[in-house]
Amino acid sequence: MSKKVNIIVTQPPYGKEDGFSAIPMAASQVAAGNEARLVFASGGVHTIVKGQKTGYGDLTVWLKDVPSVEAEITRNIDLVDFYALDRDVEKRNIGDDEIIDGIKKISLGELTDMILGSEVNIVF
Repeated sequence: MSKKVNIIVTQPPYGKEDGFSAIPMAASQVAAGNEARLVFASGGVHTIVKGQKTGYGDLTVWLKDVPSVEAEITRNIDLVDFYALDRDVEKRNIGDDEIIDGIKKISLGELTDMILGSEVNIVF
């Protein structure tokens, strides 16, 4: 039986792998027959800004060819539903034109409904 799975990323992308790691986790849920939604909230909304190099680790890691979070989102945009909490986007002055294409903004009420309507909720 298919389950609704929410993966919520609250950590910013700088020096961390949470946002990057959440994407294949969501994709694996879809591969397993579940409905996956990935939501960026709090500092995690910084992950959805176009064109940034977020990298992680020290400078030697940054100089390697590490795939960007944006590339991973774009690669999985047709497979996973991506969302960002609108009030957190606004608090951080991220303009609509700065958000990676295909990511939908949702309200706190909509996020609450998603959480209550799902069987599994994972928070990074």
